Amino acid sequence: MKTSKTGYLQNSPDVNNSQNIIEGGHITMKGVNFKVLGTDDRGYTKVMYPGYDYYFPGAKYVTETPIKK
Repeated sequence: MKTSKTGYLQNSPDVNNSQNIIEGGHITMKGVNFKVLGTDDRGYTKVMYPGYDYYFPGAKYVTETPIKK
């Protein structure tokens, strides 16, 4: 399982990936320009909006999927 440290941040090398896996449960959307669907390793899912921080309690990792028009 390949993880990303920078996810969908504007200058991230992973910004164009179809999905990114982020270790842990702390996700920042500051510097991201579009909505992202986050699903943790237990199946808890939420839509994350640009400019906010999100926490998935107890998550080992979060799979991010971009929501683009």
